[in-house]
Amino acid sequence: MESSGQKQFKSKYHILVWIALLSLALIGMVEYGYYLQNRPPFKWQIYLGLIPFSSWVVLTYLATKPKWFTTRYNVGEMYKVHRIVGVVATAMVGVHWYVYFGKAKTALGWWGGYVALVGMFIAFLVGILFLTPWFKGIATSMPRKVAVWIHRLNLVALIGANIHVHGFKRLSAMVPFLQVYDILTYGLVIYYIYWMFKKRN
Repeated sequence: MESSGQKQFKSKYHILVWIALLSLALIGMVEYGYYLQNRPPFKWQIYLGLIPFSSWVVLTYLATKPKWFTTRYNVGEMYKVHRIVGVVATAMVGVHWYVYFGKAKTALGWWGGYVALVGMFIAFLVGILFLTPWFKGIATSMPRKVAVWIHRLNLVALIGANIHVHGFKRLSAMVPFLQVYDILTYGLVIYYIYWMFKKRN
């Protein structure tokens, strides 16, 4: 348990547990899909994409500060986890891209992957340089609102990642993996857009 003043908050590391559980669920669905297709198991290269995706989903949702979360957890501590997980997830996506470079045989797989990679990398750089206390001298050179909007390219990256997955025949044929993946992607994007408009009103 962590405290802020007199209020007791739950551990920020619960966020890592949620990411791990979602990652394991998606990995399990993929492995089940490969089993039904009589394909070899343990495609660890795919895990390098699924774990960052799970991180994006959890952290992007928590960034909307849902009431159930803010009443139980310290939002400031959440952002500390957000930063570290963001760095690790970006590194994993980089390795995922490296080991799978050139493997996408369709336009969806190829372009979706690069949209995800570029969108995520730009959002990552802006987030690290302008939205964290790590580079205070640089952070003031861009208005925070502008940095936040650019950081939201993560939503574009999520959609790109979804399109990327649809570009692989074996993955796109997996049930229930693809359906769950689509619901997580577009459900989160729609919810986030709704939250942005609600926040403005």
